[in-house]
Amino acid sequence: MERVVLKNKQMPLHYQIADYLINMLKSSETPVGERLPPEEKLSNVFGVSRATVRHALDHLSKQGMIIKKQGKGNFWTDISRGIRKEKQSGINRQIFRISEKTTVKSAGKELVKASAAVSQFLGLDKGAEVYKFTRLRYLGNEPLSFTINYMPKIFGEKILKKHLRQMMMLEILENVIGLELGIIEHEVEINRADKLISSHLSIAPLDPVLTVKTSVYDGKQCPVEIVWTYFVENKYKFKVVLDK
Repeated sequence: MERVVLKNKQMPLHYQIADYLINMLKSSETPVGERLPPEEKLSNVFGVSRATVRHALDHLSKQGMIIKKQGKGNFWTDISRGIRKEKQSGINRQIFRISEKTTVKSAGKELVKASAAVSQFLGLDKGAEVYKFTRLRYLGNEPLSFTINYMPKIFGEKILKKHLRQMMMLEILENVIGLELGIIEHEVEINRADKLISSHLSIAPLDPVLTVKTSVYDGKQCPVEIVWTYFVENKYKFKVVLDK
């Protein structure tokens, strides 16, 4: 952690420190379930006394955010885990434009042979069978996106079509499969629509589509699924609001 200057003269220092640590957690800079930096290090980072740091940690402890283990230090609790999941879920809903205005018009599930790219990412033998899920989402009366998910049989066999209509796949992995998710990577680029994509999105072949490739890992950094989501280019809008 780099040196942090606390500038709010109206708010007690220990509250500012507590808020800063929570914001670090929300942005995933601090791993959930891991130990917080020692009191001495926090004292140096924020330029305050150890008594002030302890006051901030006591505040987080009373909120149920951290727990102190004798001789080991302070650790984030399951309550704090919920905060980061809520943050992560919200960001992914923004990226994929999922709201009360979007609906799933069709959902598919089938067992297929993995392509080289899919099998390599998932760490499977070439040509191994994986589950392929497809979803076509509409915004109002017009197609918005077409998604293709690939995942190992051990996970995919537990997912039903009704789940695909009710939840995001990340929510399914957590709430239906029971996985503890870790890193989620998104890569965005512009591609040309092939016959399959153009037919689902009601656009002409070779029209530009915004493509989001998503790689999902569990808490132990093992690959869980790889996803391609295709958007009608002129209907995609992503808004980010950053707070201090």
